[in-house]
Amino acid sequence: MVKIETLVDDIYSLLERGGEDIPDSAYEELGKRLAESIKHSMKREKRGTLRMSNVGTPCNRKLYYSVNHPELAEGMPGWTYMKFLTGHVLEDILLFLAEQSGHRVEGRQDEQEIEGVLGHRDAVIDGTTVDVKTASTYSFKKFESGQLSKDDPFGYIDQIQSYLYSAQDDPIVTDKDRAAFLVVDKTLGHICLDIHQKQEVDYPAVYRYKKEIVNSDDLPARGFSPEPDGKSGNEKLGLMCSYCDYKEACWPTLRKFAYANGPRYLTKVVKQPDVPEIK
Repeated sequence: MVKIETLVDDIYSLLERGGEDIPDSAYEELGKRLAESIKHSMKREKRGTLRMSNVGTPCNRKLYYSVNHPELAEGMPGWTYMKFLTGHVLEDILLFLAEQSGHRVEGRQDEQEIEGVLGHRDAVIDGTTVDVKTASTYSFKKFESGQLSKDDPFGYIDQIQSYLYSAQDDPIVTDKDRAAFLVVDKTLGHICLDIHQKQEVDYPAVYRYKKEIVNSDDLPARGFSPEPDGKSGNEKLGLMCSYCDYKEACWPTLRKFAYANGPRYLTKVVKQPDVPEIK
């Protein structure tokens, strides 16, 4: 019986020998899935919702904004939307390759629920809950080396653990104790499978707490504090906050400066930087 542990090697083997044995009907079905993925990716959500995919967001204020005030998010450039679209397409291609390499792929985008909060898992492969990710070469190494549990800024582990928790009674999920990320390096094409053991977490309690946060009239505290910007006395946003879509709503007096290594967001200016300010 095929096991998920051989998935990556089996996909590589399929790619190396070519797809002569893949029926035309499988390619036609892939084409339909790709069309639906592109269509879905082109849609824009008009309002925010609490979902399994964002419950693990490490900053409760960001979560609050995304659910209650999505209109405050910074506008995203076209290239960012292109990045998301590419991720959806690569997910379909990976699952196609998994299936054609002899593995059992089921439960695609099945709806799941914890405390009324909905989510859609990517798939169940060989009885194991799987979340498909596309990553930069830098991020890919975290999955490949098993370091995600130590550095998970986007809450991916809570997301996949939520899928696993909510699927304990699902008959197609035969592996009740593990879930896995199937990850592709979108630059180099490398693939890895990052398997995680089931965590003993009271997820219903976690979800009730998150629902209280987003349903409250009170704005949550910021999840991160500014960092010293060298010895100038200035303070800047850290990495997580710099990439947040709600940083300007969170810090109304934020100032942006054009440094050689990229924009820097200052929350406190004691000494005027010797670089142009971006208005």
